[in-house]
Parts: sequence; structure tokens; C-alpha cells
Amino acid sequence: MFYVKFYTFVKKQSMKTLGKRSLSSLFKRGITFVLYLEFLLLLTPPLVFLDEDGIRYDWPITLTTVRTKPIIYPGSDLITDFELHGRSDAEVTSADQTLSFEDSTLGRRLLQTLHNLVYIGLILFITWQLRRVFSGFSINQPFANNNAARIKWIAFAVLFLVGFDMLEDVLHQLYTSSTILLSGARFDAYSFHVDSRTFMLGLLLLILAEVFRQGYAYQTDSESIL
Repeated sequence: MFYVKFYTFVKKQSMKTLGKRSLSSLFKRGITFVLYLEFLLLLTPPLVFLDEDGIRYDWPITLTTVRTKPIIYPGSDLITDFELHGRSDAEVTSADQTLSFEDSTLGRRLLQTLHNLVYIGLILFITWQLRRVFSGFSINQPFANNNAARIKWIAFAVLFLVGFDMLEDVLHQLYTSSTILLSGARFDAYSFHVDSRTFMLGLLLLILAEVFRQGYAYQTDSESIL
């Protein structure tokens, strides 16, 4: 009995607080606020060039012989502070190491800026599409044909992120091997893998987009019959 009274009290207080605003309208307002905040992220790409410190990177290497420390020849004075660390994923821990270094070269800053711009662009795009989806909800048209297309674009953006992460690893490997020469060791390729959680999220969003498309078709048929 107590739980019933408590539930009734909370429900009444929530209705008083929300008034005539629907939950979808609140989501729309909230995501609009988040969208405005995300524009502040556009300030981060210039900071990559304004920061005097180098960007710290780790790259897997394999030693030619465990008895000899590798000799490192950086292609620029802006690549400094080299350190060797063990690798938890290594089969032969004495030969497989991680080379850590700071890189403040222009090429590395450009790669980092590309990373920031792509992520910021995707975040803004997804948030904008979500805002448009909730706009359809707030006018009681959740299965509008446009909503299915918007959710599909969000799914494509998420799946693009998976592919971009793999491409980014390739670009960093090419740049690292061209700017740092090793004697007594070699650079290893990262074990490329698909981010399964992000990939599954993209697939689920594609399924959701199809559900909305079918819902819109069913709604259109029902209205035509009536």
C-alpha cells in the first residue's frame, strides 16, 4: 500500500513539474542545449598547434636481438623523449616492446587535427539528426518518413567511425615509419580490429531505421483506408 501511495505522489509531482510539456519535447530541448555546447569543441583543433608540448604516442616494435638496445634515428628534432616499455599482449616479452615518444612535428599535428575534426563533425552531425528526430516526436509524428532517413544517417555516421579508426591507424603507421628509423628493431603493425560495440550499434540503428520506415508505410496505408 505504501508503494502505491508513493508512486501516486511521485506521479502527481512529476506531472505538476512537467506541466503540458511532453517527454519528447524535453528531450528536444535538452539535445538542443547539448548541441550548442558541442560547438565549443571547434576550439580544440587550433589548440593542437598552439600547444608547445609534443603529442605522446606509443608504437609496438620487435627487437632484432634482446641483448642489444635498438638505436633510434628521429627524422626531426621535434621527435624526442624516447622510452621503451613492455607489452602485455606480447608473446615473447623480451623481444616485443613498445616505443614511446613525443612528436610535435607538423605532420603529426595535422593527423591529430584531422582526428579532432572528424570526431567533432560526426558528433555534431549525430546530435543534429537526433534533434530532428525528437522534433518529429514532439509533434506526434514518430513514424514520419524523414525520421527513418535521419536514423539511417546516424547509423552510417557510427559505421563510418569504425572505418575511420582503422584508416587512422594506417596513416599513423606510415608517418611513424617514415619519420623514425630504427636499427636493431622494426616497427610492428597494430593488430587492426573492428570496434565490435560501435559496429553493432551501427547495425542496430540500421534495423531501427527500417522499423521506422515500415511503421511509416503502415501508418500511410491506415490513413489511406480511413
